[in-house]
Amino acid sequence: MRTTLTKNNNSVLIIAAENKALASSLRKSLSGLKMDIRSTSLESMSNKLPVESPECVMLLVEDPKKLDGSILEGIKQYDDNLPVIVVSHSKEVPEVVRLMKMGVYEYFHFPIDGARLQMSIANAMRLYKLTKRVFLLENQLGLTTKLDEMIGTSPSIQSMFQTIQNVAKTNSTVLILGESGTGKELVAKATHRLSPRSGRRFIDINCGAIPRELLENELFGHERGAYTGADRRYIGCCERADGGTIFLDEISEMDPSLQVKLLRFLQERQFMRVGGNESIKVDVRIIAATNRDLAQAVSQNKFREDLYYRLNVVAIQLPPLRERKEDIPLLAKHFLEKYSHKNEKIFLDFMPDAMEALVAYDWPGNIRELENAIERAVVLHNDTKIKRQYLPQILQQPSTTAPVTAPPMPATEKPEQGKVLPLTLVERYAIEAALKACTGNVAQAARCLKIGQATLYRKIKQYGIRA
Repeated sequence: MRTTLTKNNNSVLIIAAENKALASSLRKSLSGLKMDIRSTSLESMSNKLPVESPECVMLLVEDPKKLDGSILEGIKQYDDNLPVIVVSHSKEVPEVVRLMKMGVYEYFHFPIDGARLQMSIANAMRLYKLTKRVFLLENQLGLTTKLDEMIGTSPSIQSMFQTIQNVAKTNSTVLILGESGTGKELVAKATHRLSPRSGRRFIDINCGAIPRELLENELFGHERGAYTGADRRYIGCCERADGGTIFLDEISEMDPSLQVKLLRFLQERQFMRVGGNESIKVDVRIIAATNRDLAQAVSQNKFREDLYYRLNVVAIQLPPLRERKEDIPLLAKHFLEKYSHKNEKIFLDFMPDAMEALVAYDWPGNIRELENAIERAVVLHNDTKIKRQYLPQILQQPSTTAPVTAPPMPATEKPEQGKVLPLTLVERYAIEAALKACTGNVAQAARCLKIGQATLYRKIKQYGIRA
């Protein structure tokens, strides 16, 4: 990314053409743009770039086949993020696809729609300026946009990156907290990969998906003859992961009787296989994760307090996506590139109104929901940019975050002067009112109440509310 500034505040567009007549005719159609336009030949363009510091380059050629890799490569070597627009007389689709795969921002053929071309140039320059600002900010603040497979520049994510890098160097037990879809498994994997244990095994176990008897067997293994059908010794995860890391996802769903055995293992780092009498000592790091409030589960006697404190040595709290909206453009472009490559599509960017819709939405399903939305748009459409109509139906609405006003509390339930209603009654009423105002839409009601969708489902079940 080049950070050279021009001598004035005007944006600079370089038009590199095969002949002057072609450049002159096109230049007239761009007279409405408030920018400095510089013309040059294709041969001299590479010398113009460092002198003019453009924010966009337009290549005018009769036949796009003349644009070999060396011309575009020269631009990319100067600045990999500099947008390139190609204008030609050719309508050959294979050539357009070839240029798009080489990094061309947009392709136009004659006759030119002047208004559409001007809009494309303006959007390209705006994207370039934004990319440059992010680049400068990262260098000034020492930000890391990516850690392992996680992406973000928001303060909460930057703080989390620092915590992961610090705790990865140690052997401390880690408890990852966050709503579904926020990326808890990615945090666990990053912690392992950045640790001295990275050369050894990382084994993940979903405690909520395995029955209690099988989970104990999966963790600690069994001896031959331990139970009917156990015709051979089985080595469990704790033994197989010796020297490495075990990730216990949905730890809150673990059966209380197994919580006792896990507590003992955390204290002593040794265990016995099911049906065995030999104590086996291992060196394993434990990382656990949950989307529930474990402190509340402890107070409700649904989770062992001593195990909670054993797990909660270093807690990493993942913020929901609605609280880090500045990261949405970065994440969306990452997923767009990922699924365009995977599905052999040529999507390069988002239309401004599509990106605005993505940022405005609250994403109750968090990053997982955003990723699914981008993948669906890429799979179902063929284009170079994601348009708003390609996004899920809920993002087609004018405002996906419009507040819903709940009806006033009935007079019969209002407290008398000097008295206070129980919190559970107030909470139940608030949930019922939100569901009524949102016509039973749980996702929308959760956004209005500013709580996670999973939390709302649990409270609906807790209070016996009919949603």
